[in-house]
Amino acid sequence: MNKEKYINLDYQPDENTCLELESLNKTKENLSKFNLNQANLEKINLVNAVMENSNLSRANLKNASLYGINLSGSNLFKTNFENTNLNGANLENCDLLGANLTNAKLRNIKWGKSYKVINELDAEKAYKKGDIELANKKYREAEDIYRSIKISMQSQTLGNDTGEFFIREMIVQRKQFGKFSPRRIGSKIIEITTGYGEKLGNIVFTILGIIITCMILYGIEGVQYGDPLYGDRIIGFFTEDIEKFGLLNTIGNLLYFSVVVYSTVGFGEIIPIGPLGKSVVIFEGIIGGLVLAILIIALYKKAMDR
Repeated sequence: MNKEKYINLDYQPDENTCLELESLNKTKENLSKFNLNQANLEKINLVNAVMENSNLSRANLKNASLYGINLSGSNLFKTNFENTNLNGANLENCDLLGANLTNAKLRNIKWGKSYKVINELDAEKAYKKGDIELANKKYREAEDIYRSIKISMQSQTLGNDTGEFFIREMIVQRKQFGKFSPRRIGSKIIEITTGYGEKLGNIVFTILGIIITCMILYGIEGVQYGDPLYGDRIIGFFTEDIEKFGLLNTIGNLLYFSVVVYSTVGFGEIIPIGPLGKSVVIFEGIIGGLVLAILIIALYKKAMDR
């Protein structure tokens, strides 16, 4: 069987192509760099095939069995993967723009570093070269691809991977905004603090960071404590209270007050006494409610994925 014809750019797939490819794969032949543009490969069985850097643009792979296939670097532009088994496949550096992933099985896919598709990598290269127009074009392509993959994964309860592609979608969307625009800066802050609502670690560290930062700010100006044993006193880092009761006691009370404000419990035995403290209370109370809501939603999504 002549493999060389499949590498020819002028090769036109016919009705025998499917059978010939299956036969080559059964003998462990390397199918890399094959030109299968617009080939009808419906229901083909290419389990564990090696098809790196191949051209499968607009090919019909509906209902195909491609478990463990290596398609790294391949052109999959508008390829039809409807109902295809792609579990365990290597799709690193593939162009998946316009690919039909409806009901495609996408468990344990190798997507590459940080789940980045080739379009986003190309966008980053163009941006470094100063070609902003090309960079934005590639970022838009990547956004479409990430959205398509995310939608396909949602129906398969692939929570972790779905979250990763949602994050990538938000990142490439952000990079299309002006470099110092409010939308871009705001989106970056959301990514760092909450991972766009997908990263529990980011959310927890943000909560702790806000509580500790506000605690320090309260200590600078001081807060009034209605102590039932010693009467009213001012708690802060620069008050007599710290000399009388010690640094740990002061930090403990300030931390307690910060947590009470953050959780919007508001017992009222400790209150701010100046404009700084009152401003921090307003900020912490509002932000606390928002971030706690994000945390609850993130925990719910993780629980439902299981």
